Order: sequence, then structure tokens, then C-alpha cells
Amino acid sequence: MKKFKLSISLAIILFLSACSSTMKYTWQNENFQGRTFENILVIVEGKTQTTRINAENLMVERLKNEGLNATNSLALFKPGEEITRLSEEEIENRVLSGGFDGVLVSSLVDASTRDVREGGSTYMQPVTYRYGRRIRTGYVHMQEPEYYRQERTYVLETQLYDTKDSASKQNVVWSGQSELTDPSSVDSAVKSYSKKLAKTLVESGIIKL
Repeated sequence: MKKFKLSISLAIILFLSACSSTMKYTWQNENFQGRTFENILVIVEGKTQTTRINAENLMVERLKNEGLNATNSLALFKPGEEITRLSEEEIENRVLSGGFDGVLVSSLVDASTRDVREGGSTYMQPVTYRYGRRIRTGYVHMQEPEYYRQERTYVLETQLYDTKDSASKQNVVWSGQSELTDPSSVDSAVKSYSKKLAKTLVESGIIKL
């Protein structure tokens, strides 16, 4: 039987808000038609341990809301432990001994910044003036000042590994990317991204209920 090799090399993960309800870009292994997963391991690496813990817990909560059985990685990879320094064999052993038949790994694959011009629009401002004993209301054209702000765009990717099917253990069976722009807050963004991920996995039949 071929060994399951889960190679984790994650950048700092940032979860940002998005508008669409499902992921726009997805890929699926042609030999994988989707199936029911008994226990999915969620792995996220954050800038801090607090970020990692909060992000994984929020993702697990959203997946469970969709009827999926998911678990964060804290039981396998303790806070403070650098996952990227572990060997593939050690990661494999921990995942399989934990009884996980699926692993979701999320990472930041691209980030860019551009200047966006805002303001400068024209609107009508009411003005009251007097002619003798009469009071009239007129309008004058007003223009908002123009300014530039930085718009940050991130591309996040999530990959699904199937650890149960020996034929696919060395390959990712599904991946999805989302292009997300301008965060409002970390927590709200994590919730938004998690909802998008769970909805895509279920509606596409990648993970069957």
C-alpha cells in the first residue's frame, strides 16, 4: 500500500471577507468522485498560536454546521510546535493514528496591493437664500475631495487530502481558491471564508453527507 504523504509548507494564513457564497476556482482529481468522510482534520497555520487556534476552531464550527465531522489539529500538533519542521513520515503517522480519513490544509498563495482612487463625485447641495421677504431654496454643485487608499487582495487555497483511499494518498483530491479583498476583521473574515469553503465542499459533492 502506498504511504500517505502530507507535505505541509504553509505561509501565514490570513482570512478575509468575500462576497460570493462559493469558491470561484476549484480543481478535482479525475479519479475522485467525492465520498463521505468520517473525520476531517483541519490544519491552519497562523502568525500566532492564538490566530491558529481561533481560525481552526471557527472552521471546524462552520464545517459541523454543514453536517461534517471535523476536528482541529491541536490534539496532533501542540501549540508552540513548528509543523513545518516535522518529517512527512511523522505527520503521516500522527494523522493516521488519529483516525482521520480526510485532511483540509489552507494556505495563503498570493498577496498584492494596489492604489484605488476614491471620492471626486459631484452632488447637489441645497442652499437657502432670501429675496426681500421671500425665502427661496436653490442648489449648488459640490464635489467631494479625491483621495487614494491601498486595496489588498489575497488568494487563499484549501486542499483536501483523502487518507482512506490508497490510490489517492499521495495526491490532493480537491483544491479550491478564493480571491479575497480588504478585510474588515480577522474573526468575521474567518467565518466568511469558512462558510464559503464548507458550502463549496458540500454543494459540489466533494464531501457527501
